[in-house]
Amino acid sequence: MSAKPGLFLKKANDDLVSHCKCSPSVWIAGPGQLDCPWCGCGWLFICPQCRRAFTFAVAESCDLTWEELAWHDLKTRYSEPPTDEEVEMWIDCMKSVVGDLEEGKQYVYLDFYAIPVDAENFDFDGMFSQHKLLWVPQVQALTKPAIVDEVLSNPDYWLDRRIDIDDEYDVPG
Repeated sequence: MSAKPGLFLKKANDDLVSHCKCSPSVWIAGPGQLDCPWCGCGWLFICPQCRRAFTFAVAESCDLTWEELAWHDLKTRYSEPPTDEEVEMWIDCMKSVVGDLEEGKQYVYLDFYAIPVDAENFDFDGMFSQHKLLWVPQVQALTKPAIVDEVLSNPDYWLDRRIDIDDEYDVPG
């Protein structure tokens, strides 16, 4: 058995977009990001229980091991139990997604990374696109809902910044 992650992300609330109606105490699932991140797969967390999306998560102390978190997610994702290799891949992926978390701080998902809601003037290469942002779009959208259409759900935003990937759909990190 592997170590515990220490901190992990749980659903924080139902603000902005939340198709998940599970309690806020649910841990996040691994990203299901496809090649259409504007559909929500590139900017929303996934609930491992109902498989629906939500916007905000909070970093909390986690008593589960990485394997337990992986099993909790993967058992609802596939019709067959996950293999040891799938569990290890999930763990490696999630360690990249969650990176360095601060307890009690809220995060959003953006193109393969958990981004603190108070981030400003940041840039990074995600799984699909390069991002250079003055503010976190999900947070801005709370008071300016048009941001969802202008940035997050806008194919032009994502495609204009797309990272050229040779043959494989590589995961950063």
